[in-house]
This record gives sequence, C-alpha cells and structure tokens, in this order.
Amino acid sequence: MTTAGLKGWETQTQQKPAWRVERAPAAAATMPFFPDQNGGVYEKLLNNLPVMLHTMDGSGRMISANAAWCAALGYSANDIVGRAFSEFLPMESRSKLVTEIYPKFLTTSSYRNGELLIHRKDGSLATILLSMTAYRGDKGRLERSVCTLEDITERKVAEIATARVDTRFRSAFVAAAQGIAVVSPTGHIEVANTSLATLLQRDDLESRHVSFEELIHKDDRPAFLNSMRELLTGKLSVMQQELRLVTGQGKTIHGAVSIALVKNDLGETEQLIVQISDVSQRREVNERLQKAQKMEAIGQLTGGLAHDFNNLLTVIIGNLQLLDGKFPAEDKSTRRLSEAVDAARKGSELTRQLLAIARKQELEPRDVEVNTLVKAMEPLLSRSIGENINLKVETMPGTPHVMIDPSQLESAILNLAINARDAMDNGGMVTIETQPAYLDQFYAEKHPEVVPGHYVMVAVTDTGHGMTPELIEKVFQPFFTTKAPGKGSGLGLSMVYGFIKQSGGHISVYSEVGHGTSFKMYLPRKLAHGEAVNAVANAVTAIAAKEAAHAAPAPMPIAAAPAADVPVQPVASRKAKILVVEDQEAVRAVACGFLEDFGYDVIEAGDGFQALAVLQEVEDIDLMFSDVVMPGGMNGFDLAQAAQSLKPELKIVHTSGYPKGAMVHQDEPRFKEGFIIMKPYRRDDLQKIIKDALDKQ
Repeated sequence: MTTAGLKGWETQTQQKPAWRVERAPAAAATMPFFPDQNGGVYEKLLNNLPVMLHTMDGSGRMISANAAWCAALGYSANDIVGRAFSEFLPMESRSKLVTEIYPKFLTTSSYRNGELLIHRKDGSLATILLSMTAYRGDKGRLERSVCTLEDITERKVAEIATARVDTRFRSAFVAAAQGIAVVSPTGHIEVANTSLATLLQRDDLESRHVSFEELIHKDDRPAFLNSMRELLTGKLSVMQQELRLVTGQGKTIHGAVSIALVKNDLGETEQLIVQISDVSQRREVNERLQKAQKMEAIGQLTGGLAHDFNNLLTVIIGNLQLLDGKFPAEDKSTRRLSEAVDAARKGSELTRQLLAIARKQELEPRDVEVNTLVKAMEPLLSRSIGENINLKVETMPGTPHVMIDPSQLESAILNLAINARDAMDNGGMVTIETQPAYLDQFYAEKHPEVVPGHYVMVAVTDTGHGMTPELIEKVFQPFFTTKAPGKGSGLGLSMVYGFIKQSGGHISVYSEVGHGTSFKMYLPRKLAHGEAVNAVANAVTAIAAKEAAHAAPAPMPIAAAPAADVPVQPVASRKAKILVVEDQEAVRAVACGFLEDFGYDVIEAGDGFQALAVLQEVEDIDLMFSDVVMPGGMNGFDLAQAAQSLKPELKIVHTSGYPKGAMVHQDEPRFKEGFIIMKPYRRDDLQKIIKDALDKQ
C-alpha cells in the first residue's frame, strides 16, 4: 500500500459519510464475500460461520457481513453495505481505529485482537476484539480485507466488576487497623498493608521481597515452623500463635499472628494470608495482673494457714496455761512449761505476720498527719540503722493526712529502713521522704490494682548495691530473701506489701544496680476541705479546657497556662523534635507514646553514647528527655553537659525513678539547674514540663 493509499483510508474514515451518495444498490447487499467458481460453496460456508465476519474493499468500505455479524449487532445487509466500518464506532474507538489499528494493518497486512466499542443498531454498545487480514492483487494493491469480530461484552463487564471488587478489597486491606500481608508459598512477603509496615517500622517489606520468617524473633522460630508444618499438612485449618517480632529498629514486640492458606482448584497452596495484632501492651497488663493475682492467691493461702494455725496455738497455749502452777517452782517441768509457752507465743507472732501478708490482720486506721509521724520516727530510725549510715528525712510542704493504722505504718517504715541498712555493707545514706502524688488512669491501666487518685508518697531510699529486675520481680513474695541464712525470714517486705494493700494503697520499687533502691509507698490522701475544693475545681477546669479545645482548637497563651494539675492541651502547630534517652525499653515506649500523642516528633536512644551519635547525625533536635541513671558509665547529667557542648540551644528535661530528695548526683550544680520529673509521672505533668522547657528562653 502506498502512502497515498494510507492517506485515502484515513481521509475516508474521518469524512462525513459519503456513502449515502455513492451507496451501491440494494442488490449489492448480497454481494459475495469472494468471487466463487465452486457454485457458492465458500459463500455459504462463510455466511454461516458462527464467527462474526465482514469484508471491506480496498478503500475500507464494507462489502458484506455474515449472519452471525448481523444477528449479534442487529443490522440487516442493507444497513451495512457501502458504509465505512468506522461509522459503526463511537468517537474514542474510531480514533483508535484510524490512528493505531489501520496504520499497522496497512503496513503488515494483518492485525490481531484490537479492543473496540461498536454501536449495536438499538444504540447500545458492545465490546469487541477486531482482527483483520488483507488480500492483495498481483501488483500488491489492497483489494479486499476480511475482518473477524469477537463479542467480549460480558467478559468485559465481569472484568470491570472484578476490578471494582478488587479496588474495594484493596482499600479495606490498606485501611485495616491490623497488620496484613499476602505471603507466597516460598514464605516471602508479596503485599503488605500500611498497618503492618508501621507496626514493624519497615517500609521495605514489599520492595525487598522479605521473608516472613526473618521478622520473627530467633527464639520463637522453631515453634513457628512446627505450627506451619501442621498448617501445611492439614492438621490445622488456621494457624494462630503469639510470637515475638523484631522491628526495623531492632525492638521486640509481641504479636498475635494468624495465618490462613489460599488454595487453587487443585488443592495447591497459592498464597498465605497473614494477620498480626500488636499485643505488647495487653501482655504487659496481663503479666501485671497475673502477678497481682499470684500475690492475692499467696495471701489467701497464707491467711488460711495462719487462721488454722492460730486455732491450734490457742489450744496449745490454753492447755499450757492450765498446767501453769501445777508443778513446784524449782521443778524442771515448770521451766520446760515456760519455754513451751514462749515458743507458742512466738508462733502466734508468726501467725500475726502471716495475717498481715494475707491482708487479714486487724487494723486500727486513724487520721494520721504523715509528716509528723515521719519526723517523730527520726531518733528511732537513727539508732536502728547504725552510726556508719547517714539518715536524711525530707517532708513535703503542708500537713498531708491519710487514714491508716499509725503503728503499722511506723513498722513498715522501720522495716524498710532496716532492709536499706542491710543493703549497704560499707555505709551510705538512707533517705525517708514524703511527697504528694497523683496516680492517673494511664498508670492504673498498667497496674490494675491501683485506683486513680491523690496519694501521699512515703519513700525509703538507700545508696546500696541495688537490685536486678529478676530480684525486683520476687521481692514481695513471702519467705523470699537475699540475706544469708539466719539473717532474715523473708516476711518483712511481704508484710509491708500486705499492709499497704489492705490500707487501699500501692507500693512500688525502683532500683538501679550499683546505685541503690527506693521503696515508694503510696497512701490514699485524705484531702482537707480546701484541698478537696481545689481538686474538684481543677477537674472541672480540665474538662472545660478539653471541651473548649474541641470547639476552638487554638493554642493556649503562656500567661493563661493552668495549674500543674490541669491538663495542658497539645499545641497542634508545634512539631518540635524530641530525643528520648532511656535504657529500659518498656519505659522508653511509654514516654515516646505520650510525646507522640502530644504532637511531637520523637527519636529514641538506649543510652548516652547512642544519644550523642544521634545528636551528631540529626541537626534539628529541640529537646532531650533523658533518664538520670543509665548504663555505660555516662549518667544523664554527664550526657546533658556533652550534648549542650554540641548543641548549645538544646533544651534538657531529666527523669528518674528515685524520689527527688534521694536523687543520685543531687549535690552537683547540674541537678539544680534543669527541669526534672519523677517516675512514675502523670501524662499531664510530662506534657507541662516539656512545654515549659521548650518555651524557656
């Protein structure tokens, strides 16, 4: 075909239909498909083929169409002959025919499976696949074209419906709160949703074709592989297992993992659908609840034994007393009787201790002014801990009152002070301190036995050798002791625990190996009338502030900032960057969670040296929130000094689990210069101190 010929096809298909003038007479509607010398055999064959077929002349006008073509589209032969094929197409398909299909066809003499829309006679549209074959004369001139059409309308509708369903499922997949992944039979992640990438802190799950197994903690992989074998062999329909997963930053999280198989018609596994929910926080709460239930069970067992033992001792002591005076004073039996009575009474004292552990002792709670009680104990405590240990007593301002048994509180303080003494072989310091405290709902969520509210904290802190986390887990268990045989019964701390719980309070331990230990008793505070009114007013103000923030979320002016007990609303416009430095991962996660909720960008570091590396790499860090006591030989104040030499404008906020009066390194000037908050801190108090530090000029 010459260039002129190609232009002729293009022009003919783009012009207004000239066929109305040039149209062949009606008789031409029966024009044969091809000249046939065999009595019309081929003509009949082509006309009756079940395939839609039409022919065109060298100029692109239709010559004939078979019965299948006419039946499918609703046209008669008179509607077809002499018209350009493009006239049956809507504009977008006509353009594709002229600019894409015809040029290829005229160049190569054939074309296959071009998708087009075509008008039926009733005005509806059908989707077809067009294939064309050219027949040329002796001189190579295009004389006739045979075109076949395949109606794929139903298939196309099904494809569109499937695409819509796929789009909806894809949207649900992406938006799901759970982490979801599609995994290949080889174990590699093919598709992962945003929740999974966020949970695992990895954005390369799809791009690197990551193996799902490598996300699992190495110690949990054997159990995972055993479960997968049972799933693949049909022993399990769905694999459900709690696994430790490793994030992109090397953290370990606990995930509830569910895996189901997707099989084809032959029963072969084509894909695995994996769903993961983060259960780290729930697991932590459950562990704390289990510990509380364990202590409760131990208390019930101990109380039952003590009750029965008391009954036996009552009988023993009573009968021994009945025998008193029945023997001469100098008789050996009288002396032995007296020793037996003494032993029975010591047994009775043991039952009293066991009842204290079981929280079933008889208490005599009274209105006690805590500061006065603690100060009055100072001489007794000084004598009890010895001359080589310094005693420091610090009390909070005011006259805090609690409803408690004063003798039992004195016994608890004395018990903790003696334990502190025993933890310091070469002398040191014991600090007795009272502080106001508010345990909020966030703290209560992690300690199910705690009731949110106002407390008076009485802390006993030593500078001894400290305890490991493993020891802290067991420290309140009855008969557990780290002292040498014969040096302790292991009941002292259990009695303190039982007394505090029976009094409606809470006790916690904070310890750093090599730095000392602090036992903090939280006693429910009895607010005076004025204090109660202020507490209610602060609560009302907090609610009003939250409602106002939702109605008109404008930043609060510094001059109008509320009191310490009133939550400060996060400033939405601030995107300060904060570096959190904390060696205990669980504590760091809580701090980071709070700060992210406040609207800050957060970067993490596990110790002082990691923090300095981050400060050198990241330029726009505004504030560093750092623990005071950390491993590696660099404490929080050393880190702050080094950090500010790198970034003089860097703001610093410290935190510590030690009470403020017993803070390590407190004698150095750096302690007095900066912002500091005690653990456990309230969410609102943390928000306020961070804001105050950032606002400081």
